[in-house]
Amino acid sequence: QKYNMEQLWNHGGKKWIYEYKYRKGGKTLCALYAKEQTIGFMVILGKDERAKFESLREVFSNETQKIYDETTTFHDGKWLMFELKDTYLFNDMERLLSIKRKPNR
Repeated sequence: QKYNMEQLWNHGGKKWIYEYKYRKGGKTLCALYAKEQTIGFMVILGKDERAKFESLREVFSNETQKIYDETTTFHDGKWLMFELKDTYLFNDMERLLSIKRKPNR
């Protein structure tokens, strides 16, 4: 609710049933995925965003730091995927979104 963006429903591919993407100006903020008993959250951090994450690293949970460290860095960034079974990492997800883009609401 903090972001004024286009929202797109898609098929979730091989691993997921649904994908719900938040986009603005052709750029994706994040994507949510759903399958039985699990929600996925994906955010792609580019070069500048990775530097911001590194500078704020200590405010993130050990689990988020581990996922960050274990994610391969591609030419277009790190594609961080979280499989959420509870609300434990929600604060980290909000922090990652604010690294990506400042809320406009």
